[in-house]
Amino acid sequence: METPLTDQETLQFAEVYLSDIAPLKTIFFQAFPKNQDITPAFGVPFLIAKKENKTVAFASFVLNSKDEIDFNIYNSEPVMTDEEKLIFVSFVTDYIKKQDNGNYRNPEHLKNMINKILQWLN
Repeated sequence: METPLTDQETLQFAEVYLSDIAPLKTIFFQAFPKNQDITPAFGVPFLIAKKENKTVAFASFVLNSKDEIDFNIYNSEPVMTDEEKLIFVSFVTDYIKKQDNGNYRNPEHLKNMINKILQWLN
């Protein structure tokens, strides 16, 4: 099912699909240029931000140092302004609050999902 894009000034937001993985890997490797493989920090991507039809950022569920569910945002530099980053963080936070789904609540389930993504992408 296609998720409609939501306009926030020049940004558009959408859920992540398999076809989005290549640009997400590019953004991730910009954040971690010394990495040659995807690491657990890649997490489970769930939202993307697009600007002029180009993926410029993504939000990903990860486990923090206390094995609690958290999210990271990775973005292309310097494509997003500070204001756009704040808008995306706000959108992500609201999106998570509205979700009532086990994927967003169970750390062990998330850990398994991250491991499957790592096996698939590396």
